[in-house]
Amino acid sequence: MDKIKNLPSNKIICIKHNASKTDCLNAISATDFSEYHTNIFLVPKKIEILSLPPQYRLVFYPIKYLDFNKIIKSVYRQTSKSYKNLHLISGSILVNKANNKKIFMTETEMKILTILFDKRIVKKDLLRQSILNFQPGVETKSLESHFSRIRKKIYEIDGAIDIVSKNSIFIAIQ
Repeated sequence: MDKIKNLPSNKIICIKHNASKTDCLNAISATDFSEYHTNIFLVPKKIEILSLPPQYRLVFYPIKYLDFNKIIKSVYRQTSKSYKNLHLISGSILVNKANNKKIFMTETEMKILTILFDKRIVKKDLLRQSILNFQPGVETKSLESHFSRIRKKIYEIDGAIDIVSKNSIFIAIQ
């Protein structure tokens, strides 16, 4: 049980086929299922566990490889993005992992940060088109307003990153 408590996040944990339901439930309850951990339990089908909330990601085996692969891909697609000490959680929450401060982000702010966390530097026109649905060449301060609000929220949770304009064409996170 202590081995399970000390597991880092984003692991697949397999319960032995001869484990009892009690052992299985103890292992699950000993695992960190906080908002930014993505632990998945492989549980024998013979153990009937039906009443756990969805954050307890259970996959019952035996299972076909392709079915298992689909489940894993869908779970990791839903999970969050990180950059330095900041962590985006699906559900519109930005968390500073250093101090555990959290702040709500709008859907648009989440989309902008997700792209910035992935690419680090992005053309502003790409964000205008893909997130704000503006046509190329449309002049607006809307995107700059979103950047300003995002910067303020990062500051409120003591985030150690900044969003900066690069020659009015690009935006970067550093």
